[in-house]
Amino acid sequence: MKYLIIGGGAIGSVLSAYMTKAGKDVTLITRGPHLEAIREQGGLELYYAPDDERFLVPVRAVTGEEYHEQPDVVILAVKAYAIESIYPLLNRVCTASTVVLPVLNALDIGAHIERGLEAKPILAQGEAYVACELVAPGKCKHKLDFFRIVFGPRADQPVFGFAALIKEDLIESGCTAEINEDMLQAALMKFCRVSAISGAMVYYNAQLGEIKKDPEKTEFMIGLCKELIALGETSGHPFPPEFDAVEDLRYIVAAAPDDYRTSLMYDYLADRPVEWRTMFQDPYLMGRRFGLEMPSYGKVCEVFDLEGSVLA
Repeated sequence: MKYLIIGGGAIGSVLSAYMTKAGKDVTLITRGPHLEAIREQGGLELYYAPDDERFLVPVRAVTGEEYHEQPDVVILAVKAYAIESIYPLLNRVCTASTVVLPVLNALDIGAHIERGLEAKPILAQGEAYVACELVAPGKCKHKLDFFRIVFGPRADQPVFGFAALIKEDLIESGCTAEINEDMLQAALMKFCRVSAISGAMVYYNAQLGEIKKDPEKTEFMIGLCKELIALGETSGHPFPPEFDAVEDLRYIVAAAPDDYRTSLMYDYLADRPVEWRTMFQDPYLMGRRFGLEMPSYGKVCEVFDLEGSVLA
Protein backbone atom coordinates (compact mmCIF):
# COMPACT_ATOMS: atom_id res chain seq x y z
CA MET A 1 0.00 0.00 0.00
CA LYS A 2 1.01 3.59 -0.57
CA TYR A 3 1.35 5.74 2.57
CA LEU A 4 1.55 9.50 2.96
CA ILE A 5 2.64 10.87 6.34
CA ILE A 6 1.78 14.54 6.78
CA GLY A 7 3.85 16.26 9.44
CA GLY A 8 7.61 16.22 9.87
CA GLY A 9 7.64 16.60 13.63
CA ALA A 10 8.94 13.94 15.98
CA ILE A 11 6.24 11.29 15.52
CA GLY A 12 5.87 11.74 11.76
CA SER A 13 9.61 11.67 11.24
CA VAL A 14 10.28 8.61 13.41
CA LEU A 15 7.36 6.69 11.89
CA SER A 16 8.44 7.53 8.34
CA ALA A 17 11.95 6.36 9.14
CA TYR A 18 10.80 3.00 10.52
CA MET A 19 8.35 2.41 7.68
CA THR A 20 10.98 3.31 5.07
CA LYS A 21 13.52 1.07 6.80
CA ALA A 22 10.99 -1.78 6.58
CA GLY A 23 10.59 -1.27 2.83
CA LYS A 24 7.15 0.32 2.87
CA ASP A 25 6.02 2.75 0.18
CA VAL A 26 5.89 5.92 2.25
CA THR A 27 6.36 9.64 1.62
CA LEU A 28 6.81 12.26 4.33
CA ILE A 29 5.38 15.75 3.88
CA THR A 30 7.53 18.31 5.62
CA ARG A 31 9.18 21.66 4.90
CA GLY A 32 11.79 24.22 5.87
CA PRO A 33 15.18 23.34 7.41
CA HIS A 34 14.01 19.81 8.23
CA LEU A 35 13.30 19.04 4.58
CA GLU A 36 16.52 20.73 3.46
CA ALA A 37 18.59 18.66 5.90
CA ILE A 38 16.94 15.39 4.82
CA ARG A 39 17.76 16.18 1.20
CA GLU A 40 21.31 17.33 1.88
CA GLN A 41 22.29 14.29 3.97
CA GLY A 42 20.40 11.79 1.82
CA GLY A 43 17.85 10.79 4.43
CA LEU A 44 16.66 11.14 7.98
CA GLU A 45 19.08 10.42 10.82
CA LEU A 46 17.38 8.25 13.42
CA TYR A 47 18.98 7.79 16.83
CA TYR A 48 17.58 4.85 18.80
CA ALA A 49 18.66 5.77 22.31
CA PRO A 50 18.07 2.45 24.17
CA ASP A 51 20.69 0.65 22.05
CA ASP A 52 22.77 3.74 21.23
CA GLU A 53 22.28 3.08 17.50
CA ARG A 54 22.19 5.60 14.66
CA PHE A 55 20.71 5.02 11.23
CA LEU A 56 20.57 7.20 8.14
CA VAL A 57 17.28 6.18 6.58
CA PRO A 58 16.61 7.29 2.97
CA VAL A 59 13.19 8.74 3.74
CA ARG A 60 11.39 10.19 0.72
CA ALA A 61 10.43 13.71 1.82
CA VAL A 62 8.68 16.44 -0.17
CA THR A 63 6.57 19.52 0.35
CA GLY A 64 2.82 19.33 0.04
CA GLU A 65 2.98 21.22 -3.24
CA GLU A 66 5.44 18.68 -4.66
CA TYR A 67 3.29 15.66 -3.85
CA HIS A 68 1.14 14.50 -6.78
CA GLU A 69 0.42 10.85 -5.98
CA GLN A 70 -2.75 9.22 -4.67
CA PRO A 71 -2.08 7.40 -1.39
CA ASP A 72 -4.09 4.53 0.03
CA VAL A 73 -3.48 5.73 3.59
CA VAL A 74 -2.76 9.23 4.90
CA ILE A 75 -1.31 9.35 8.41
CA LEU A 76 -1.73 12.75 10.03
CA ALA A 77 1.04 13.64 12.46
CA VAL A 78 0.55 17.40 12.60
CA LYS A 79 -0.42 19.34 15.71
CA ALA A 80 -4.16 19.60 16.25
CA TYR A 81 -4.15 23.40 15.95
CA ALA A 82 -2.61 23.11 12.45
CA ILE A 83 -5.12 20.63 11.06
CA GLU A 84 -6.98 23.18 8.94
CA SER A 85 -3.79 24.14 7.11
CA ILE A 86 -3.60 20.70 5.46
CA TYR A 87 -7.18 20.60 4.16
CA PRO A 88 -6.18 21.77 0.67
CA LEU A 89 -3.68 18.91 0.39
CA LEU A 90 -6.18 16.36 1.70
CA ASN A 91 -8.86 17.61 -0.70
CA ARG A 92 -6.42 17.19 -3.58
CA VAL A 93 -5.06 13.70 -2.85
CA CYS A 94 -7.94 11.89 -1.11
CA THR A 95 -10.66 9.81 -2.71
CA ALA A 96 -13.62 8.01 -1.17
CA SER A 97 -11.42 4.95 -0.59
CA THR A 98 -8.49 6.79 1.07
CA VAL A 99 -8.05 6.07 4.77
CA VAL A 100 -7.12 9.18 6.76
CA LEU A 101 -5.60 8.13 10.09
CA PRO A 102 -4.80 10.90 12.58
CA VAL A 103 -2.28 10.01 15.30
CA LEU A 104 -2.48 13.14 17.40
CA ASN A 105 -3.72 14.02 20.86
CA ALA A 106 -7.48 14.39 20.48
CA LEU A 107 -10.63 12.59 21.56
CA ASP A 108 -12.21 12.80 18.10
CA ILE A 109 -10.27 15.00 15.69
CA GLY A 110 -12.21 13.30 12.89
CA ALA A 111 -15.25 15.40 13.77
CA HIS A 112 -13.26 18.58 13.06
CA ILE A 113 -11.78 17.13 9.86
CA GLU A 114 -15.14 15.94 8.56
CA ARG A 115 -16.61 19.42 8.91
CA GLY A 116 -13.67 21.07 7.16
CA LEU A 117 -13.01 18.77 4.20
CA GLU A 118 -14.65 18.84 0.81
CA ALA A 119 -13.25 15.37 0.09
CA LYS A 120 -14.99 12.47 1.81
CA PRO A 121 -12.29 9.90 2.68
CA ILE A 122 -12.62 7.17 5.30
CA LEU A 123 -11.83 8.96 8.55
CA ALA A 124 -10.26 6.77 11.22
CA GLN A 125 -8.95 7.56 14.69
CA GLY A 126 -5.54 6.74 16.12
CA GLU A 127 -3.38 7.17 19.20
CA ALA A 128 0.40 6.89 19.25
CA TYR A 129 2.44 5.98 22.33
CA VAL A 130 6.08 6.87 21.70
CA ALA A 131 8.80 8.89 23.39
CA CYS A 132 10.59 10.71 20.60
CA GLU A 133 12.09 14.08 19.83
CA LEU A 134 13.15 16.08 16.78
CA VAL A 135 16.56 17.13 18.07
CA ALA A 136 17.71 19.10 15.00
CA PRO A 137 16.76 19.47 11.33
CA GLY A 138 17.06 16.04 9.74
CA LYS A 139 17.72 14.32 13.09
CA CYS A 140 15.23 12.56 15.35
CA LYS A 141 15.60 10.57 18.54
CA HIS A 142 13.56 7.57 19.68
CA LYS A 143 14.15 7.79 23.41
CA LEU A 144 12.47 4.72 24.92
CA ASP A 145 11.97 1.17 23.68
CA PHE A 146 8.29 1.33 22.75
CA PHE A 147 6.27 2.57 19.80
CA ARG A 148 2.62 1.59 20.08
CA ILE A 149 -0.19 2.67 17.76
CA VAL A 150 -3.82 1.98 18.58
CA PHE A 151 -6.27 2.77 15.80
CA GLY A 152 -9.73 1.98 14.57
CA PRO A 153 -12.98 3.43 13.27
CA ARG A 154 -14.61 6.52 14.66
CA ALA A 155 -17.62 6.08 16.92
CA ASP A 156 -20.54 4.19 15.36
CA GLN A 157 -18.51 3.36 12.24
CA PRO A 158 -17.53 -0.15 11.09
CA VAL A 159 -13.92 -1.28 10.91
CA PHE A 160 -12.60 -0.13 7.53
CA GLY A 161 -11.25 -2.52 4.93
CA PHE A 162 -7.58 -1.51 5.07
CA ALA A 163 -7.34 -1.85 8.87
CA ALA A 164 -5.76 -5.32 8.91
CA LEU A 165 -3.22 -4.36 6.21
CA ILE A 166 -2.27 -1.17 8.06
CA LYS A 167 -1.79 -3.15 11.27
CA GLU A 168 0.44 -5.65 9.46
CA ASP A 169 2.56 -2.91 7.88
CA LEU A 170 3.00 -1.13 11.22
CA ILE A 171 4.03 -4.34 12.96
CA GLU A 172 6.53 -5.10 10.19
CA SER A 173 7.89 -1.58 10.71
CA GLY A 174 8.62 -2.33 14.37
CA CYS A 175 5.52 -0.86 16.02
CA THR A 176 3.13 -2.55 18.37
CA ALA A 177 -0.15 -2.06 16.51
CA GLU A 178 -3.67 -2.73 17.73
CA ILE A 179 -7.12 -2.31 16.20
CA ASN A 180 -9.65 -1.01 18.71
CA GLU A 181 -13.31 -0.63 17.81
CA ASP A 182 -13.87 1.79 20.73
CA MET A 183 -11.48 4.62 19.97
CA LEU A 184 -13.08 7.07 22.39
CA GLN A 185 -12.21 4.63 25.16
CA ALA A 186 -8.68 4.30 23.75
CA ALA A 187 -8.26 8.08 23.55
CA LEU A 188 -9.48 8.63 27.11
CA MET A 189 -7.10 5.93 28.34
CA LYS A 190 -4.17 7.67 26.67
CA PHE A 191 -5.30 11.04 28.02
CA CYS A 192 -5.04 9.56 31.52
CA ARG A 193 -1.30 9.73 30.88
CA VAL A 194 -0.52 12.54 28.48
CA SER A 195 -3.34 14.98 29.27
CA ALA A 196 -3.18 14.50 33.04
CA ILE A 197 0.60 14.98 33.14
CA SER A 198 0.56 17.93 30.73
CA GLY A 199 -2.36 19.52 32.57
CA ALA A 200 -0.57 19.40 35.91
CA MET A 201 2.64 20.73 34.37
CA VAL A 202 0.86 23.67 32.77
CA TYR A 203 -1.30 24.47 35.81
CA TYR A 204 1.68 24.57 38.16
CA ASN A 205 4.24 25.63 35.53
CA ALA A 206 6.42 22.81 36.83
CA GLN A 207 8.57 19.94 35.66
CA LEU A 208 7.56 16.43 36.58
CA GLY A 209 10.01 16.18 39.50
CA GLU A 210 8.34 19.08 41.29
CA ILE A 211 4.94 17.47 40.82
CA LYS A 212 6.21 14.11 42.09
CA LYS A 213 7.58 15.61 45.30
CA ASP A 214 4.55 17.73 46.18
CA PRO A 215 1.50 15.75 47.40
CA GLU A 216 -0.89 18.57 46.45
CA LYS A 217 0.41 18.73 42.89
CA THR A 218 0.41 14.95 42.60
CA GLU A 219 -3.19 14.81 43.79
CA PHE A 220 -4.20 17.43 41.23
CA MET A 221 -2.66 15.34 38.45
CA ILE A 222 -4.47 12.24 39.71
CA GLY A 223 -7.66 14.30 39.90
CA LEU A 224 -7.39 14.98 36.16
CA CYS A 225 -7.02 11.24 35.58
CA LYS A 226 -10.06 10.46 37.74
CA GLU A 227 -12.17 12.95 35.81
CA LEU A 228 -11.31 11.11 32.60
CA ILE A 229 -12.23 7.78 34.20
CA ALA A 230 -15.60 9.25 35.18
CA LEU A 231 -16.06 10.62 31.67
CA GLY A 232 -15.47 7.16 30.21
CA GLU A 233 -18.02 5.60 32.55
CA THR A 234 -20.65 8.32 32.10
CA SER A 235 -20.32 8.44 28.31
CA GLY A 236 -20.73 4.68 27.95
CA HIS A 237 -17.06 3.99 27.18
CA PRO A 238 -15.72 2.60 30.49
CA PHE A 239 -12.16 1.39 30.72
CA PRO A 240 -11.46 -2.36 30.74
CA PRO A 241 -11.71 -3.75 34.28
CA GLU A 242 -8.10 -4.93 34.17
CA PHE A 243 -6.84 -1.39 33.44
CA ASP A 244 -6.24 0.74 36.55
CA ALA A 245 -5.67 4.19 35.07
CA VAL A 246 -4.52 5.78 38.34
CA GLU A 247 -1.94 3.07 39.03
CA ASP A 248 -0.79 3.24 35.40
CA LEU A 249 -0.30 6.99 35.76
CA ARG A 250 1.62 6.55 39.02
CA TYR A 251 3.88 3.97 37.39
CA ILE A 252 4.63 6.17 34.35
CA VAL A 253 5.35 9.19 36.53
CA ALA A 254 7.59 7.23 38.89
CA ALA A 255 9.60 5.81 35.98
CA ALA A 256 10.11 9.14 34.20
CA PRO A 257 13.07 11.41 35.05
CA ASP A 258 12.44 14.48 37.17
CA ASP A 259 13.28 16.83 34.30
CA TYR A 260 10.78 15.17 31.97
CA ARG A 261 8.48 17.48 30.01
CA THR A 262 5.72 16.58 27.61
CA SER A 263 5.83 18.03 24.09
CA LEU A 264 2.91 20.27 25.05
CA MET A 265 4.91 21.66 27.98
CA TYR A 266 7.90 22.33 25.69
CA ASP A 267 5.59 24.31 23.40
CA TYR A 268 4.00 26.14 26.33
CA LEU A 269 7.33 27.22 27.80
CA ALA A 270 8.60 28.31 24.38
CA ASP A 271 5.47 30.41 23.85
CA ARG A 272 4.55 28.36 20.78
CA PRO A 273 0.98 27.37 19.87
CA VAL A 274 -0.34 24.70 22.22
CA GLU A 275 -2.86 21.88 21.63
CA TRP A 276 -4.89 22.99 24.64
CA ARG A 277 -8.29 22.86 22.97
CA THR A 278 -8.06 19.17 22.11
CA MET A 279 -6.08 18.20 25.22
CA PHE A 280 -8.01 20.13 27.88
CA GLN A 281 -11.03 21.97 26.54
CA ASP A 282 -12.56 19.01 24.67
CA PRO A 283 -12.59 16.66 27.70
CA TYR A 284 -13.86 19.49 29.90
CA LEU A 285 -16.74 20.36 27.59
CA MET A 286 -17.57 16.70 26.92
CA GLY A 287 -17.71 16.05 30.64
CA ARG A 288 -19.96 19.04 31.23
CA ARG A 289 -22.33 17.80 28.51
CA PHE A 290 -22.65 14.56 30.47
CA GLY A 291 -23.32 16.43 33.70
CA LEU A 292 -19.87 16.04 35.26
CA GLU A 293 -18.31 18.96 37.16
CA MET A 294 -14.76 18.45 35.80
CA PRO A 295 -13.21 20.89 38.34
CA SER A 296 -9.56 20.02 37.65
CA TYR A 297 -9.95 20.32 33.88
CA GLY A 298 -11.79 23.59 34.44
CA LYS A 299 -8.78 24.98 36.29
CA VAL A 300 -6.39 23.96 33.49
CA CYS A 301 -8.67 25.54 30.89
CA GLU A 302 -8.65 28.77 32.88
CA VAL A 303 -4.89 29.03 32.29
CA PHE A 304 -5.64 29.54 28.60
CA ASP A 305 -9.06 31.17 28.91
CA LEU A 306 -7.79 34.74 28.96
CA GLU A 307 -11.06 36.22 27.69
CA GLY A 308 -13.45 34.14 29.75
CA SER A 309 -15.03 32.48 26.71
CA VAL A 310 -14.17 28.81 27.09
CA LEU A 311 -15.99 27.98 30.30
CA ALA A 312 -19.11 30.05 29.66
